[in-house]
Amino acid sequence: MLREDEIDAQLQRILQSPAFAGAARSRQFLEYCVNRSRNGDTAHLKETTIAIEVFLRAVDYDPKSDPIVRVHARRVREKLQLYYRTVGAEDPILIQLPKGGYVPSILRSIAEKPSLPLETQRSEPTVAVEEPAPMPASPNQTAVRTGWRWLAAAVIVLAIASVLLWKWSTQESRRRSVLLKALEPVDTMPRDASDVVWAPDGKRIAFTSRDDRDHHLHVYLKDMRPGAVPVQLTSAPQEEMRPAWSPDGKEIALARFTDFYHFDVVRVQVASHHERTMGRFLNFWKVESDHPALDWSHDGRYLLTTEQATPGVPLRIILMNAATGERSFLTSPPASSSGDVEAKFSPDSKWVAFRRGGLGDLFIVSVRGEQAEPARRLTFDNHGVRGIAWSQDSKSIVFGSQRNNSFSFSLWRIAAEGGTPEPVTGDDFEASDPSISNEDHLLVRHRKVVTELVSTPLTPGRPMELHTLFAGDSTASSPVYSPDGQSVLYVSTKTGWGELWLYHVRDSTTEQLTHLDGNGLVLFPSWSPDTRTVSFSLRTHGMTNIVIYDIAQRRSRMLTSTQNRDIASVYSADGRYLYFSSNDDGTPRIWRIAVDGAEHPEPLFIEGTMGFVLSPDGRWLYTLSGGTSPVVLRRSLSDGTTEEVFRLPGRATFYNNLAVTRRNVYVAVSQENAASSSIYAVDPETKSSRIAATLTETAPSTAGAIGGFTVSPDDAMLIFAHTQYDNTTILSTNH
Repeated sequence: MLREDEIDAQLQRILQSPAFAGAARSRQFLEYCVNRSRNGDTAHLKETTIAIEVFLRAVDYDPKSDPIVRVHARRVREKLQLYYRTVGAEDPILIQLPKGGYVPSILRSIAEKPSLPLETQRSEPTVAVEEPAPMPASPNQTAVRTGWRWLAAAVIVLAIASVLLWKWSTQESRRRSVLLKALEPVDTMPRDASDVVWAPDGKRIAFTSRDDRDHHLHVYLKDMRPGAVPVQLTSAPQEEMRPAWSPDGKEIALARFTDFYHFDVVRVQVASHHERTMGRFLNFWKVESDHPALDWSHDGRYLLTTEQATPGVPLRIILMNAATGERSFLTSPPASSSGDVEAKFSPDSKWVAFRRGGLGDLFIVSVRGEQAEPARRLTFDNHGVRGIAWSQDSKSIVFGSQRNNSFSFSLWRIAAEGGTPEPVTGDDFEASDPSISNEDHLLVRHRKVVTELVSTPLTPGRPMELHTLFAGDSTASSPVYSPDGQSVLYVSTKTGWGELWLYHVRDSTTEQLTHLDGNGLVLFPSWSPDTRTVSFSLRTHGMTNIVIYDIAQRRSRMLTSTQNRDIASVYSADGRYLYFSSNDDGTPRIWRIAVDGAEHPEPLFIEGTMGFVLSPDGRWLYTLSGGTSPVVLRRSLSDGTTEEVFRLPGRATFYNNLAVTRRNVYVAVSQENAASSSIYAVDPETKSSRIAATLTETAPSTAGAIGGFTVSPDDAMLIFAHTQYDNTTILSTNH
């Protein structure tokens, strides 16, 4: 029988854990359910009652139109699962929230072991030796002798452990060195090859590359014999990506974009090039390096892909019958997540490994789907997943991740049953997107990207005159002009993984502001009106929060402490508030918080979940709506009314896609692909627009280089992230 004080202690341990500490609604939800259950009042643990008493909904609350209780119940279940897999793994009491209801289960998880007497714990074997009887020792002498014995034993154990660790690390280093020596470049491959996968026979590969004639991505095939030249398989007038082989090697499935937001899953006969379209899907995910997931099960029964039905909702994995095209949802990611971005079938066709989240962790799920069996999380640190490959026995997974000392992607292996990831390639070798053949040969992508900040005058009628602000061999992105036009904030990987830097316009010098040393990633910086402080989003340990940084004092402080995603903050005109995007209540929307932290953050508007700006006079909030026809809107902060300002003739190029001055609103629009875009200058009063600049070789939208642009307050200069170098080498152990 559990005592009340035991349950209280366990509940407090859970509520104070990292999983729940910053999630106020989840804490309230769990505490309410546990306390009601303990009091025997389970009749109140219904969706409508919880909505009214916990989430302060009206008495006429309709669960069909507002799923907030179900959304938070799922989040609480995930947080409990995370807690008991990590810090709570040894806790004596297990609190769970079973699916299909809100009455918690409270059980004793392990039997408590009785503590052994001290003498029993420290007993040692005795050896009879004929010696003169020793003088009786004092208690202090006995304690000292015992202490020295334990210290000596500890030193011996530590020495043995050090030797074993040295041997293990040496063996690991040698093993990785052998692997790296075995990896050799695949010849005759283009410098932009991506989505590279082995054919079932292990003699060919398929990949995507951009055609020099139409500048679109197409699918190519290549024989792995030395000197064999790639052959183009498809040539449709649209972007084509993510090839997947049929089990017999006779067909290739691919994703073909029909417009900016729709793609078809198409099956192509390798010999005849005959095509069959399996279905059309929606995709609003803007990250250039994240092509829609596509894979073919090894038993030939299913195809899978990812779909984002509307902007702002998580991507979901769709399972499709290869014969009939019938669809079903394989995963159900939480509303607060970016969703499930890439996925691969196991060779035994029983499991799917996938990445959940923008940077992401690794999960696996049964092909029966999350409705039949919850997905199982394999990594818990949000160090990223870029590329997934199964071993041929379906017992382990190789994936690209940033869990090394150099902050670049390298290959890691983890057991499908879970455990600690082990390195496959070295810290100083960038590697991602693995593919493993039936003979366990490895393909890997090695990519080097350098982006630089470039400025050009915005003079109507004059050609662009590009000027590099500073040279480097890293990525620079997310530039933001200060209100006085004297400085530019930007994010750089020069000294690590996404630090905040400052560029001084007058003397062209730079200085580093943050020193995170890899313990986080800076995103979306913005200036205060007086230029004394800046705000930015800090992504660390799977959470994104708002940070205020004082430039003069070189001091930062956390303004929010959510376990979810607070991102893209901008200052109000008087500098008292920050507007930011948050999904903390389950629905992405714009929130407001006092800069001094004296007031609780409050949700405001649904639209504009990212990439919004405020007018310099503080009257208007400019947002970019999603959908297949994105629109620049502005909302009055005095009366809440909205109006359309500009309808984009294409898709938004960047995450931080808007800039505003006193005269114009600027928006970046891609006409054909993310490598080329036009900057439109829009007069919000007259609704007239013009192309102020056309950008080529813009930075890729990846975690390390989000790209972006900024315009000086006087509308005279444009600064944007320009790709100076982008080269890919495909390496293989089969040669």
